[in-house]
Amino acid sequence: MALNASPPVASDAPRLIVAVRDESDLRFLLPVACDWVRARKGIVYLLTIAESGKPPTWLKLPDASNQPPIEVIIRSGRDTAEIILEEIGRLKPEVLLLGWHGSLGRGRYLMGHTLDPVMQSAPCDVLLLQDRELPAIKRILIPVAGGPHAPHAFAIARHLAPEAEITALTVANQRLGETARVAAQQRLEALLREYDEPSTTRAVVAQAANPSEGILAESARDYDLLILGAGDEGIVGRFLFGDVPQTILLKSTIPVMILRRRITSLNSFSRRLWAKVHGLFPALSVPEQAEIYRSMRRGSRPSADFIVMITLAAAIASLGLLLNSPATIIGAMLVAPLMTAILGMGLSIVLGDTRFFWSALGTAARGIVLAVSMGFLTALIVPGSELTQEILSRGNPSLLDLGIALISGAAASYAISRKSVSASLAGVAIAVSLTPPLATAGICLQAGEWILAGGALLMFLTNMVAIIAAGGLMFSLLGFRPELGRSKIFHRGIQGVLVLLLLVVLPLWFLTSRSLQQVTLNRSIESALQTELKQIPDAQLLRWELLSTEADGTLQIEVSLTVPQELVHGEARDLQERLAEHLNRPVALSLSTLSTTRLRAFIPPTPTPTLAPTPTGMPTATPTATPTATSTTTTTPTHTPTPTLTPTLTPTPTASPTATPFILVVSDVGAGGLRVRYSPDGLEVGRLPGGTAVIVTGGPVTVAENIWYHVQTLDGTLVGWVSATYLLTAP
Repeated sequence: MALNASPPVASDAPRLIVAVRDESDLRFLLPVACDWVRARKGIVYLLTIAESGKPPTWLKLPDASNQPPIEVIIRSGRDTAEIILEEIGRLKPEVLLLGWHGSLGRGRYLMGHTLDPVMQSAPCDVLLLQDRELPAIKRILIPVAGGPHAPHAFAIARHLAPEAEITALTVANQRLGETARVAAQQRLEALLREYDEPSTTRAVVAQAANPSEGILAESARDYDLLILGAGDEGIVGRFLFGDVPQTILLKSTIPVMILRRRITSLNSFSRRLWAKVHGLFPALSVPEQAEIYRSMRRGSRPSADFIVMITLAAAIASLGLLLNSPATIIGAMLVAPLMTAILGMGLSIVLGDTRFFWSALGTAARGIVLAVSMGFLTALIVPGSELTQEILSRGNPSLLDLGIALISGAAASYAISRKSVSASLAGVAIAVSLTPPLATAGICLQAGEWILAGGALLMFLTNMVAIIAAGGLMFSLLGFRPELGRSKIFHRGIQGVLVLLLLVVLPLWFLTSRSLQQVTLNRSIESALQTELKQIPDAQLLRWELLSTEADGTLQIEVSLTVPQELVHGEARDLQERLAEHLNRPVALSLSTLSTTRLRAFIPPTPTPTLAPTPTGMPTATPTATPTATSTTTTTPTHTPTPTLTPTLTPTPTASPTATPFILVVSDVGAGGLRVRYSPDGLEVGRLPGGTAVIVTGGPVTVAENIWYHVQTLDGTLVGWVSATYLLTAP
């Protein structure tokens, strides 16, 4: 509902919205709004909210003949902030004028549940005036620190009181003495020239321990109004004005007007989005915050219980690491009390409580020393202790560990603050690793593995810093904030945590990048091997290992294969060249092969070779099938002896190769049988009893002055090399 108190003005006239909630607001805000509009020849939109949607009885406008155009807007609804923002979007004013009644908000609200969202999101200039009636304005004080608000503050001062004396104030640090005062005076005069302020504007430098004290001391010297620019703290600050304006609003003896300049649409959107996200979390009441604070403070003290539990947890973790037992390590995570002390550091930063912070840090430091020492002693006492896979896995952290720690820190702080989900703390303790990395560092130090020990300590530091950062953010979302005068400590704490996060991220980024490069290289080698081995018939890859990478980029690769027959050096060299071409980098290949025989038991053997004696007494064979190590059907030659010949085999070192295959018989081997070997004079693969007929498929080969034949039994069940000394011609 709109009520016009004067004729309409031009559509492009400057607009000001003044939001009033009662007669007190109307009495001290409307004159200020009229003074601003009168100087700009604009229009005032007087906005109030009534449940009935009708003008309240106290809403009485002054005589229109002496006032600028005023349009009254009556809205109904419960969400005052949302209604104000809607009207700003509809009317698009230059300035929004609000009143503050001298009390701080509770929980997550600094100025109140109405002022906070409006100050965060309003896409126009906002003036916040204390609930005080302004006297005749003769002297105005404007603190200047070089920010963007000062020029606008001077313009507002001239609009409100064109004849008033304006004083520009800057505060110099009193600990720096006269030099700081002179430098501040010169800087202030340069700023006034930059702002194009008239020479009648006084420049004053006050020296004090902090800006708040300097501004309050100067404002007590017979000024009528203090106009103060609001600092843009952004999302991280979340405290709207910062410590200085808040302190001055509470302690000033003269009326204070806070100016917040127009924000961009993008900034306004981000602030509204932040407010929405912020609203998703339940706000803790003051008693709930006090109870959590007391609990966290007790848990962050270096008590005897803490010492005993961290020692036992480190001992359990050390034994679990040496035993390579994940279950034991999980038990140590549940026992360790380090999480409370680390979360206590996050809460102390949010509250700006330095004593709490140093107490929690000291407790955490004691726990760190005890855990590392216990890991060292355990590795020293346990005989034959070795670096297990669980130990090695904690010596190479990555950015994924940082992500886990951030999420775990947020979950832990939320679970501690909400009794309904406190049972989830056990799961959080398992998710983030605190004691095991410290125990790993101690074990690695005892073993002299300095790099692994450094990696384990880096993992712990990553987890600790991430928990502090995420826990502090969650505590802030739940309504914790520093007390008045401690915002500077809060901001310094935030800056310190961000610096630590950066210092942790840099080595983690390096380690993660190196790990990703190694994974990519391993996948490329695996793909190259699978592709190139297809050119070797029936070759199967058993395993491969990248031994090292030389300075010139050469890859030292060791490969094990199963093949139907042994490979020669030329085939290995060809495989090496194909791998180098596939990977586009030099390769040094070490190739190990294992010859295999493939038998199909469901197909019976069909022996067909025919033997004929040779002039030297050695039978020759004319087979119809030639068995190989990979043949699917084994063959047995048919022997056709000549009755007039009964030759015997007498191998000598100078024996000449004969045609194969042919049949010989095992003789003079005794009860132990004839050893069949994988290669001449190599690994034993079986034994043949005396009188066994075998088919000679290769040889003779002389090794160490002994002659060897490659044979297989008639049924094909045993294949290998045997000494010719124990072979005779078949009858």
